[in-house]
Amino acid sequence: MRYFGWVLILFLSGCGENLTQKNHIIIGESKPIQSTFTPKEARLKLSYEKPYLLFFFTKTCGACKEAIPYLNELAQKYQGQIEVIGILGGSSRSDDDITFLKKYNVTFKVISEPQSSEYFSKAVGGVYGVPLFAFFSEDGKEMKRFLGLVPKSLLEETAKTILPN
Repeated sequence: MRYFGWVLILFLSGCGENLTQKNHIIIGESKPIQSTFTPKEARLKLSYEKPYLLFFFTKTCGACKEAIPYLNELAQKYQGQIEVIGILGGSSRSDDDITFLKKYNVTFKVISEPQSSEYFSKAVGGVYGVPLFAFFSEDGKEMKRFLGLVPKSLLEETAKTILPN
């Protein structure tokens, strides 16, 4: 019984950190994104080690489709400084996803795997509508979030605030 008590204490003390590491497949790329989520600190750190924007969207969302050109421009303008990553929810087949991305000329990175979509959704505290724009600092702290279609100027302004000094 004493042995069981120590095992339980060691297990629970190790769970305090709640560190979750995952790899996520990016459509059209061979190298996955690695993420580390630490709920205790509310940090979602990515392997890029630079600020990033998570864009949660679906194929059936009209406002999401309208935001795509803005995000393509943002990704191009801040290439090498800020990573723009789309999280495509409700995905069932990657062939359909690729067709959709080509049709709407998506040039930023996109993750559509259901497990990864769920992981990122949980890491940001849930996605209760789309489009959702979540801006993160390079150390994985969420800095700003917008739900719904927002002006391009607001996305640009927010992107500038997460750039390292």
